Amino acid sequence: MSYLVLSRKYRPQNFHEVVGQSHIVTTLVHALRTNRVAHAYLFAGPRGVGKTSMTRILAKALNCQNGPSEEPCLKCSICNSITEGNDIDVLEIDGASTRGIDEVRSIRQNVRYRPALGRFKIYIIDEVHMLTKEAFNALLKTLEEPPEHVKFLFATTSPNRVPDTVQSRCQRFDFKAISVADISNRLAQICSSESILTDDGVLQTIAKYARGGLRDSESLLDQLASFCHEKITLGNVHDVLGIVDEEKLTSVIDSFIDRAPELAIKILHETSDNGKSVEGFIDQLLFYIRDLLLVSISSKNHTLIDSTTRNIDLLKKQASSFSPDSLMYMIQLLSEANNKAKELLHQQILLEVAFIKLATMEDLKPLNTVLDRIADMKQLIETGGNVTTEEPTVIRKRITTLKAVPQKNEDPLREPPSEKPLNTVGENAVQEDGPCVNVELDSTWSKVLSEIQSKKKTLWALLRNSRLLAINSGEATLELPANYLIHKKRLEKPEEKQLIEKCFEQVVGNIVQVRLTISKNGRRMEPDTTRSEPLTGNMSEKNREAIMNEPIVKKTTEILDGSIVNIRRGKE
Repeated sequence: MSYLVLSRKYRPQNFHEVVGQSHIVTTLVHALRTNRVAHAYLFAGPRGVGKTSMTRILAKALNCQNGPSEEPCLKCSICNSITEGNDIDVLEIDGASTRGIDEVRSIRQNVRYRPALGRFKIYIIDEVHMLTKEAFNALLKTLEEPPEHVKFLFATTSPNRVPDTVQSRCQRFDFKAISVADISNRLAQICSSESILTDDGVLQTIAKYARGGLRDSESLLDQLASFCHEKITLGNVHDVLGIVDEEKLTSVIDSFIDRAPELAIKILHETSDNGKSVEGFIDQLLFYIRDLLLVSISSKNHTLIDSTTRNIDLLKKQASSFSPDSLMYMIQLLSEANNKAKELLHQQILLEVAFIKLATMEDLKPLNTVLDRIADMKQLIETGGNVTTEEPTVIRKRITTLKAVPQKNEDPLREPPSEKPLNTVGENAVQEDGPCVNVELDSTWSKVLSEIQSKKKTLWALLRNSRLLAINSGEATLELPANYLIHKKRLEKPEEKQLIEKCFEQVVGNIVQVRLTISKNGRRMEPDTTRSEPLTGNMSEKNREAIMNEPIVKKTTEILDGSIVNIRRGKE
């Protein structure tokens, strides 16, 4: 007798042997128990998950001599003939080869004849999506109102190619990819029955490589059993499947950490020279980086990581060298390089470039940090400061040193000196050659700004050029610069205003309502007088125009969507 491969030998013969499709089994069994079996079913899903096996089991359950039964006996002549594929009342049709309108017309003519032996005449069409448009149209009427002794069972891996008019006449069941645990358990049962010895981790590796298909995993196990004489080891699995050793994946990540691109490229070349698939190597590396990402975002729960093939402690150590943003960038870069490499004759070139980028990249910062830095730089430019390459924290420290009190050498656009003090809090006013500066108001506003800065930097950037005019009867009056009309609308939004009032309450100790006003005498944002001074009034229009037309000035105003308010010369 010829050898029967494992995928055929251990094909499910009844419902309880079907692996990983409990939701479908439960529905069909209940339909058989309550006599609610539909006249047409569509089984859709990826390859090797039990679609065709389910059609045969359902056919046995319907035509079994002891049925209809939710569990066929598997002993009667009808069950045996369906298993062997020679039952005259159960016709299995290949949709790829029997796809024309003539074949469908033959089905339409034969459905009116009653079954010869069983209760039902059952038509099983595998890969039904391969039928032509004309064949589908010819089948519609029969499919909608078939004789009571006819059942249609369709199976397909591409349900989107089956017309909606056909799907609406069927009960559709979507088969899911089978989990690694279910496949591993099934393979263990087969190994026990066939006396196949395996090392730890072999069955899990085969199950992962099968990617949800039980038939694929059984075929791989059959191949490995022929390859190995005594016992299947992980090394045998790696050799047969072309899988790269875990140590090499670890070394590639270490080369990224140590900024050693030559080591990463060396491992890539060794993998290719040893006959291993470069695409498979990149897929493994992507899964490895994915595990690093899961470890970096979760300190305790590692159930999504296969601990049989991964060293969790090593993953934690490597993940500490990368931010989650960097790991996501690595996955994106390798995926794009791998997809593009498939279209080239020399695939390694793009992958080498990708490895060099990953081994020389700087750790990525979160987007909100970058936005904060841009906002700080924009404020420096608008207030007359110089754009620097310093870190955002350094820039923020320098911004806080900008004087919020009018100085002697005022800008012509600044508010003229007030004749009356603005103090309504205390009597600590100090007169300095002009305006009356209130120490308590200035000190209170500085503390409130510090609280705002610790909670929301973008809001602080908008308010740092404002000043506190007065606090009376639980109301604080803030004066905004004259060119802050648009910003005033944003600051008056409930969420922004509540945050300002909350910061006032923390500093003052009482509930304070904030009122925003725009400067009526043209006071604009405060310049950094400690770093620059106005250009002399005798600057020629030609020189002003030359400065305005500087490429860096034009590019800066374009990026920040701003305009030049004043031109100032830094102190020498």
